[in-house]
Amino acid sequence: MINLHNHVEEVALTLLTRTGGRIPILLNAVRQFNDGLICCAYLSVGHRHAYEAELIQARKAAEQARLAVEESEARYRTLSAELEHLVQERTHELEAANEEYAAINEELTESNQLLNRSNDDLQKFAYVASHDLQEPLRKIQQFGDLLRTNYTGTSDDELFFLERMQSAANRMSTLIRDLLDYSRVSTQRDRNSPTSLQEIVDRALMTLELVITETRAEIRVEDLPTILGDALQLDQLFQNLLSNALKYRRPDIPPRIQILSQLVAATELPTTIHPARSSSAYYRIDVVDNGIGFDEKYLDRIFQVFQRLYGKKEYLGTGIGLAICEKVVANHGGVITANSQPGQGATFHIYLPQ
Repeated sequence: MINLHNHVEEVALTLLTRTGGRIPILLNAVRQFNDGLICCAYLSVGHRHAYEAELIQARKAAEQARLAVEESEARYRTLSAELEHLVQERTHELEAANEEYAAINEELTESNQLLNRSNDDLQKFAYVASHDLQEPLRKIQQFGDLLRTNYTGTSDDELFFLERMQSAANRMSTLIRDLLDYSRVSTQRDRNSPTSLQEIVDRALMTLELVITETRAEIRVEDLPTILGDALQLDQLFQNLLSNALKYRRPDIPPRIQILSQLVAATELPTTIHPARSSSAYYRIDVVDNGIGFDEKYLDRIFQVFQRLYGKKEYLGTGIGLAICEKVVANHGGVITANSQPGQGATFHIYLPQ
């Protein structure tokens, strides 16, 4: 009689697939013993249903991944189409902008040609004014002098008319010279030479030395900078400003004039100041006087050609001096303005790029 008894052992394992999936496996090991001797042994794999479920889940995951890839590809194609459409739109816009810029450049070229032609005409006018117009005036003045000298029996009325004629001729001669100066400032621009404003002011004071002495003027000048500019134009600027400060003085006290200088950052400029050329900093030159001053409501007017705030009988002049000053400062990339009150003097502020 054979006495058999079985010994069963189970081992749970997890199988990793190539794709990274996990498959649970149950190993059943059965050993049969007959009186302590192994008669037979066999191995079985369990959890088939779990394996099939895992396989189905893996297939579902693969299907979801495939759908996700297809959806991603569809989004990519949509985005690519939108990007291509956007690029086409931007290309058309750029082409239209380039055409517009080309038209603008053509207009600017034409405008520059017209401006150059206008400058040429202005230079021709300056030549005519300095020669052809001045010559007849000199004849009038000479013949007027001859009449006053040779005809001693002329009546008082005749002498009065003769003086009026001479005075008008002199005023016209002065006006033509001032217009000539203004036209030269508008057409001649040399801003590339280092120019000492200290030397410019010294020359202006030498030119006005006689008037300074006659009016007993007191003038104080601080250290002034050197800038890139046109010395002839800057001579006109400071000579006109100093001449005005001496001319528009109060009759009861001697003129007192100060010329001050400081460096101002562009961020510190007054909001009303707009220089012709941008710079990180500007030299502010102040010309301060104690003269008759003016009402600031006329500030824009005083820098216009032929604009006068006072009558010709009170103060001689053509009204072009400050217009020349404004043009000179603009030619050098700066701006000029002023502060004043009637009877309280005036301060002219000049801003020039560093």
